Amino acid sequence: MLKSTSILAVLTICSLAVMAQHGIITGVVSTADGKPAPFVDITLQPGNTGTSADRQGHYQINNIKAGKYTVVASFTGLKAQFQQVEVGNDQTVTVNFSLSEDNHTLQEVTVSSGYNKFAKKETENIARMPLKNLENPQVYNVVPKELLQDQVIVSYNDVLKNVTGVSQSLVNGSNSWNLRGFSTSSYLRNGLQDYKGNSIEIANIERIEVLKGPSATLFGSSLTSFGGLLNRVTKKPYETFNGEVSYTLGGFGLSRVTADFNTPLNKEKDLLLRTNVAYHDEGSFQDAGFTKRFFIAPSLLYKVNDRFTVTLDAEVYSQKANDFNRLFPQASFTKTNPRDLSVNWKRSYSNNDLYLTTPSVSLYGAATYKISDQWTSQTTFSHTNSSIQGYYSWNSILGDTAVSRNPGYEHVQYNYTEVQQNFNGDFKIGQLRNRVVLGLDYLNGNNNSTTVSYIGFDQVKIAGHDPKYNELTLPALQQALANLPYAKTRTQQSVYSAYVSDVLNITPDLLVMASLRVDHFVNNGTYNANLDTTTGKYNQTALSPKLGLVYQLVPKHLSLFGNYMNGFSNNAPAQQPDGQFRTFKPSHANQWETGVKLEFFNGKLNSTLSYYHIKVDDVIHASFDPTQVGYSVQDGGKLSKGYEAEIIANPVKGLNIIAGYAYNDIYTINTNHDVDGLHQWTGPAQMANLWISYHLFNTALKGLGLGIGGNYNGKAYITQSRAAGEFHLPSYTVLNAVLSYERAVYRISMKMDNLTNEVYWGSYVSQMMPRRFSTTVTFKFR
Repeated sequence: MLKSTSILAVLTICSLAVMAQHGIITGVVSTADGKPAPFVDITLQPGNTGTSADRQGHYQINNIKAGKYTVVASFTGLKAQFQQVEVGNDQTVTVNFSLSEDNHTLQEVTVSSGYNKFAKKETENIARMPLKNLENPQVYNVVPKELLQDQVIVSYNDVLKNVTGVSQSLVNGSNSWNLRGFSTSSYLRNGLQDYKGNSIEIANIERIEVLKGPSATLFGSSLTSFGGLLNRVTKKPYETFNGEVSYTLGGFGLSRVTADFNTPLNKEKDLLLRTNVAYHDEGSFQDAGFTKRFFIAPSLLYKVNDRFTVTLDAEVYSQKANDFNRLFPQASFTKTNPRDLSVNWKRSYSNNDLYLTTPSVSLYGAATYKISDQWTSQTTFSHTNSSIQGYYSWNSILGDTAVSRNPGYEHVQYNYTEVQQNFNGDFKIGQLRNRVVLGLDYLNGNNNSTTVSYIGFDQVKIAGHDPKYNELTLPALQQALANLPYAKTRTQQSVYSAYVSDVLNITPDLLVMASLRVDHFVNNGTYNANLDTTTGKYNQTALSPKLGLVYQLVPKHLSLFGNYMNGFSNNAPAQQPDGQFRTFKPSHANQWETGVKLEFFNGKLNSTLSYYHIKVDDVIHASFDPTQVGYSVQDGGKLSKGYEAEIIANPVKGLNIIAGYAYNDIYTINTNHDVDGLHQWTGPAQMANLWISYHLFNTALKGLGLGIGGNYNGKAYITQSRAAGEFHLPSYTVLNAVLSYERAVYRISMKMDNLTNEVYWGSYVSQMMPRRFSTTVTFKFR
């Protein structure tokens, strides 16, 4: 016994001695603007062991044998940094890094060396925690500001053309897209609500994040769809004085001025201000149509100390526009597509006296506090006040000979507020790493609406001379509406939510995500001021789970993933023909998805390939039972399935490529025998996008760049019916090209939209813009 005890003591002492000879390397990674740099890879050479920085940029490597090492900090899109260190026995060495992440440095990187500038996938917003693309079991796309600049984009309508599988549902100034076959609006800014009725200005956009599939578990149902969600991330202040001013002049009356100013407000550089401004004036290729808007977005960052940061920003927007000039084929089945209609597409069937004003003010605040090395608290707040007021005309095609004009007036006021509290943890239980978010969310919204419409105001010829064509004027409409009753309503609703999500590293390469949300929806009904009644009050509670699995087949390069995701849509009670109200449960969408993500050649090749299957259950529809005519039942469904492929590459210096292809098949099940299994207006089944950009370096033509690419959209059904037939939009391919020249203090870009002057249609039936040339001149200062 004594001998065994002695041996054990000797082994213990030897083990302790060995452990005592091992050291630790720790440190903080920040950007050049002083902000924490999450996700950065920290590698030790020789040995090639390492870790990644956490949410606050902290990292630590344990169990290091005494000796000399090179510590490498690397991040996609930036040059790796190296530091030589010597670790002694039982010693902790601190090695901090500052990566060049501010605008000035990124511009220099672009001009002087080139990198995979379109592959900026790393973001905290997607999973509400620091999680790398290869670790995330969900498919998402990111459109960075570098791509917007490369393509000289001036409209939010064109931004999402770079996202695989996204098509615009309503064109011009609308905020509506099809995502995996489901209509989706862009109502999120910095992860919180930004509910407004106007179009979206791009001047303040750092990047667009598009999450694919039902995402109610972390983002709720009020601001998302079963196809996914769109999140705009705005520009933030940084520590250096910098800025630029741009002017764009183009066809159809395009005149646009933007400015981006950033400056520290004190010597300590802990109080920072950035302001983006835009003025946009644009006409139309049609006989009516215009957009005028002004936008200003100040953003203030205050670094109270190393643990506490406060961000405050606002977007103030004012727009006056007649951009709703579309035709709706509500009775046009004598023809199957707009190409066969005898429409003069340069006509708007409207008048510039009929326009809408859409002002808005959006406020956002965030307070981030590092509680400990493992836990961080973030409290965020968002408030949006917006309105739509003015006159419009909803125009319908009648057969193939006439257009029915249905003008009206609306004044709608929106007020939305969201408050969110997240606690993020990164800790180990035994040897298992947990990354956790615990969240509480409150969303409140109310609308006040005054509307009136004149259905069948008049009919005009679909083509040719018609003296009545110009009779839809503001005085004539006001006189016609004077004798009609205005509908005045008010609605208010609140959503109380709690959620938890845990990403567990079973091994360094095998991750499991488990998430759950509980959502209590309170609808206070619709108040009708004319009748002095409130109807439609109801409460509803829903659970939304999410599961994900990731296995890194080649660590940090190749991941296999799969997920189960859930979304839900609240359903109000409905009055039945017998006078009774029938209550319904929420409709649920359940997605199964699998695929592969890869990042090779130091981030120069980035790709995601996926297959998805979304089944919507508990869809409400009219009863098929002949004894229950007019009754609503809840046993219908919808099925959306398809696959997507995205490739982002930087194969050689200066050459950047982004390409995507998507196929979607969506139809209803057991809702209406006339349309079940057929395609309705859910976007084209096939879509492809491509952009190729090449910039010259180290030659006499240094700074010269050329970009070319575009989109293919397959045949898209507006409606399909066994009884009435079909109406569809033909497939099309549109190409755009940009020629640019950039130096340290200026940039000149010339762009040709619709290079081949393709005639094509979007929305319901609205011919899209013909070929247009524009020039942008930018002056940079620092």
